[in-house]
Amino acid sequence: MPSRKIKVYLAGQANEYENNWKEKFKKIEEFDFHDWEFDSDQTSPDTYFPDDLNGIDKAEFMVANPGLAPSEGTWIEIGYFYGQHVKQPGDFCKNLIIIWKENRNPKWSIDFVNKTGFVVKTVDEAIVKLKGISNCKMK
Repeated sequence: MPSRKIKVYLAGQANEYENNWKEKFKKIEEFDFHDWEFDSDQTSPDTYFPDDLNGIDKAEFMVANPGLAPSEGTWIEIGYFYGQHVKQPGDFCKNLIIIWKENRNPKWSIDFVNKTGFVVKTVDEAIVKLKGISNCKMK
């Protein structure tokens, strides 16, 4: 009997702006990735907003890459996921990984972001972290 794939939502910058960052994840066979660029109807906010949130609803893990540009949509997705995966506000979310590049600004906000979930600096670090924190859920 094949094992169930773990659902992961890939939030953040589009591939074209971040060196195809999501493609490295999609090569990992143990996971079923929801990529908003392809799995949500991007016609308009009336279609992609609910499609994205439905993808988040089904995800057990989230990897978010806000990149360096303003990423309002990414932070909405992170907040929605966070709210569904903690018992109380202020809890650390063990199912959330945020890629925070060293040259991302503003610098003061990293202290806040560190309280929400795992923060890593690169896509490769995020892959290692995802594999590590999901092992207990793989059957």
